Amino acid sequence: MKQLDHIQKLAVLHCVFQTIASADGNVDEERDFEAISLALESVGLQSIHMWDAALKLDPHDCFYHISTMSTENKETFKNLINSVICMGGNEQLRRTCADHLLVLCRVDK
Repeated sequence: MKQLDHIQKLAVLHCVFQTIASADGNVDEERDFEAISLALESVGLQSIHMWDAALKLDPHDCFYHISTMSTENKETFKNLINSVICMGGNEQLRRTCADHLLVLCRVDK
């Protein structure tokens, strides 16, 4: 997903945040460091400042930007979200949140 437009990269990061925060009530830097690092690396961004920038986006705009990605990138996005589900926190609730998010982003489960 490193070739995505910048706004799509930020949308991916925002959706990772939504998956974590919706299930766990917040993002804990220590618990979620691995997931955040994986998300940043997946989109080719190194700076934690990009994570902060992504959080300022409107969630519905992010869902739209994800929905406009290619089928291949949507599959990669889904795999990223599935990886984040298993990286700490309430895995069952993260799965539920991720499934709902994928529907909003028009990504096949």
